[in-house]
Amino acid sequence: MKRKLAVLLSVLLCAFGLTACSSSSASDTASEDMAVYKTEAVALIDTLVNEQKTLDELKAEANDEDEAAAFEAGFSAWEDAKEELGAVSEIKEDSADVSYENQNKLYVVSVDGTFDKRDAVVTVTFDKKGNLSSVAFNGVYTLGEKMSKAALNTIMGLAVVFVMLIFISLIIYCFKFIHEAEERAAAKKKASEPAPVPAPVVEETVEEEDDLELVAVIAAAIAASEGTDPNGLVVRSIKRVGKTNNWKRA
Repeated sequence: MKRKLAVLLSVLLCAFGLTACSSSSASDTASEDMAVYKTEAVALIDTLVNEQKTLDELKAEANDEDEAAAFEAGFSAWEDAKEELGAVSEIKEDSADVSYENQNKLYVVSVDGTFDKRDAVVTVTFDKKGNLSSVAFNGVYTLGEKMSKAALNTIMGLAVVFVMLIFISLIIYCFKFIHEAEERAAAKKKASEPAPVPAPVVEETVEEEDDLELVAVIAAAIAASEGTDPNGLVVRSIKRVGKTNNWKRA
């Protein structure tokens, strides 16, 4: 029983020893990689800021098209930052710091640099194969400069908002004139339409009876009833006066 326990303990000790050796070996490899990335980053920054090589020469040293594109982007980044930073005074190799982004599988090297106009932090990234991924020059700003920049951004944002509000107000105000134009067009259209023709007024005409014929008929009727000759009667015309029932002898 004691022999079995001794064998088991020996196996466990050997396993722990191998694990410790492998961990130490991995740590040493990672440290060596970090040192290599620091050296390469500082050398690349020095090449860019001192313009020791042309863009074509840098691209010729690339391992693939992606690294060639990264060299071109880094060259352009320095051209854009040169006006703001000025000429390089010193690249502080001792300030180089390396970190690993597990999510993007990138090694990020940050190096401080002193320039004539403004200090900067230069960031160089490498992929897991050790190829260059990107280069960025980030100027170092004081607290006052950061506050001024933030205030300027705030003012610009408010100005944009006010301009938009004024523009919207003008559009709403123009709706009034659009409505008035529509009303004028409707009134003009209505005025151009022909007026309705009034219905003709039917006037009642009163046919005047011939008074003489009426008198002759009456006289004939009287003569017939009395048996006398109607020729002996004297016929006088009568006229109706006004709207009364009175008759006037002519």
